[in-house]
Amino acid sequence: MTVLISRRRERPAAPTANDTSDSAPKTRPAVRALGIDPGLTRTGWALVAVERNGYRLLESGVIAPRSDGGTDDLPGRLNDGYQRLVGVLELTHPTLVAVEDIFTTPKFPKAALKMAHLRGVYCLAVAQAGIPLTSLTATTVKQRITGNGHASKEQVQRMVLGLCDIPNADIPNDLSDAIALAIAGLHQMNLSALTGLAGLTARGRR
Repeated sequence: MTVLISRRRERPAAPTANDTSDSAPKTRPAVRALGIDPGLTRTGWALVAVERNGYRLLESGVIAPRSDGGTDDLPGRLNDGYQRLVGVLELTHPTLVAVEDIFTTPKFPKAALKMAHLRGVYCLAVAQAGIPLTSLTATTVKQRITGNGHASKEQVQRMVLGLCDIPNADIPNDLSDAIALAIAGLHQMNLSALTGLAGLTARGRR
C-alpha cells in the first residue's frame, strides 16, 4: 500500500511510481533515504531526498503483514512482511535505509521478541538488496530532528512536516516516524562522511 502525502500547493507534488507525464523528473535525486518504522500490525515507510536547503518526501506508505493463517501465524506474517518490503525496495531504489532500533519494556517481552523477528527479516531484505543500512534509536532520531532526545511524537511530527514542506495534516504516527527516520538517516550519512573526511585529513597531516 502506497500513501502519498500532499505537499504545499506552491510546489508540485512528487510524482507517483506510475506517473509517466512529461512533467515527471527523468532522473532520481542522487541521495534517497528510506526510513522504516517496524510494526507487526503496521510498518510505516518513507523515501526522503535532500532538496536545496530542505528535504522532499518522494514516496510513503504502510506495510501491513498478513497471513492466511491469521494473526497467530507469525512465520506467515514475517514472510508477507519480507515480500512486501522487497517490493518497496524495488519501487524506491534507496541509497540508504534507516530502521528504528527495538525498544523493549519489561512489561511486554513477547511483543519485543516478535518485533525483533520482523525487524530481522526487514534487515535481511535490505542486506540482500545490497543497500547500506543504519540502525537508529528513537532517542537519536528525536535528537537529530528536534534537538531534544525526549521530544514528544507530536513535536517530531510537526518538525518533519515543516522540514519536508508538507501541509499540516493528520497523518499516522508510523508514517511521520518513518519520515523522521529517513531524515535522521541522511544526517547520519552526512556525519559519517564528514568524520571520514576529517580522518583522512588528519592522517594526511601526519
